[in-house]
Amino acid sequence: MRPFFSIVASLILLAPLAACTSSEDTALLHREITDVQRSVDRLQTEVIDQSDLQGMEQSMQDMTNKNLRSNADLALRVEELQEQIEALHASLEVTIRRLQTISQELAAVRAQGSAGMVLPPVTTAPGTEGSGATGSNPRAVPVGAAAAGGSNSPDELYRSAYEDYMRGNYDLAAEGFGEYIRRWPNTELTDNALYWIGECYDAQEKPEEALTTFTKVLEDYPTSDKAAAAQLKKGLIYLKMGDQGQGVVNLQYVVYEHPGTREADLAREQLRSLGLTIR
Repeated sequence: MRPFFSIVASLILLAPLAACTSSEDTALLHREITDVQRSVDRLQTEVIDQSDLQGMEQSMQDMTNKNLRSNADLALRVEELQEQIEALHASLEVTIRRLQTISQELAAVRAQGSAGMVLPPVTTAPGTEGSGATGSNPRAVPVGAAAAGGSNSPDELYRSAYEDYMRGNYDLAAEGFGEYIRRWPNTELTDNALYWIGECYDAQEKPEEALTTFTKVLEDYPTSDKAAAAQLKKGLIYLKMGDQGQGVVNLQYVVYEHPGTREADLAREQLRSLGLTIR
C-alpha cells in the first residue's frame, strides 16, 4: 500500500501544474491516474482473495481436527471390542480345556473298567436292600451316595464321584471325592480327586473354599499333572473376585513355571486381555 500512497501524493503535487501543461501531458496524466486506479482495484481484489483463503484454511483445519478426534474415538472403540473378544476367547479356551480334561478322565476310567473291573450302571434298579453281591438288586440311589457309602473299589468310587460332577451334583461329587481321598490317600488319582473338589466349590460359587483346595493341590502335590490347572484356576478365581494383583501373579506363575502347557497358553491369553504381554 505504501507505493500507492506515494503515487497519490505525487499526483496531488502535480495537480496545480496540470493547467499549465499541454494536452499531451494531460493525457499522460490521465493514463497514470487510470493505472493507479487499476492498481488499487487489483490490491483490493488480492486482499479479498487472501481473506477467503484464510477462511478456507481455517475450515480445513477444523475438519482435520474433527477427523482426528473421530479416528481416535473409533480406535478406542475397536480396542475395547478387541479386549472383549480376547476375554471371551480366553473364557472359551478354559471351557474347552475343562471338557478335554473331563473326556480324558472318562476315558481313563473306562479303560480301567475294561481291563478287568465291571463298573456298575449310573443308577441301580430298585429291589431289595443288600450288600451289592452278584445276583442281588441294590437300592436305586444316586451314584455318589452309593459309592461313598459302600464302594469296595477306588476306581468305582472315583468314577461315581466324577459322574455326579458331570450331572451338576456338586455336593455329592465333592463328598465322593473326599471319601476317595480318605480311603485311598496315596493313589495316582488322589491329587485329581482333590482338584475336582476345588472345581465343585468353584461351580457352586464358593471362591474361598475353591482357592483353599487348589492351594492344597499345589502344596501337597507340586508335581501333579493337575498343578498347572490348579494354578490357572487360582488366577481366574482371583480375577473373578476383583483381586487383579493376585490374579496376575498366579497367571504369570502358570506361564513361567509350566511353559509349553495348554494352561500356560490360556494364562497368557488372559494376561493379554488385561493389557499385559508375557513372552
